[in-house]
Amino acid sequence: MEKFTQGFLLLCGLSFLLIGANTFYDPLAAMAPVELNINTVSALNELRANYGGLQIGMGLFLLAGLCCKTYLRPALLAQALIVGGLVTGRLISVAIDGQPNAFIQGLIVLESITTLLSWVLFNRLSKAA
Repeated sequence: MEKFTQGFLLLCGLSFLLIGANTFYDPLAAMAPVELNINTVSALNELRANYGGLQIGMGLFLLAGLCCKTYLRPALLAQALIVGGLVTGRLISVAIDGQPNAFIQGLIVLESITTLLSWVLFNRLSKAA
């Protein structure tokens, strides 16, 4: 189970890093699938901070869970809470605003699975400790 957990964190950490780096490089292209219109310098700044810097920071924290065993459980918990927050926000938006495009619907599924798996792995590690 430890190898699976490490592989999962590696995949998730690299995904966060890729999202962050992509947004730093070309924020307009990164936001095209979610149909987010960015038309001011302040909006670009906010996008690079939240989708760039925050995502890279999260990715590095998840990867730190691979390098230092004391960070493994906190990395899984952080991922479950952060990605779970994304899912919650998306589901509330569906209830209030209606159905988003297919890309966002795919994110809801992927983020739901990631949240559940992070929570399960976190709980298994806490019982083993």
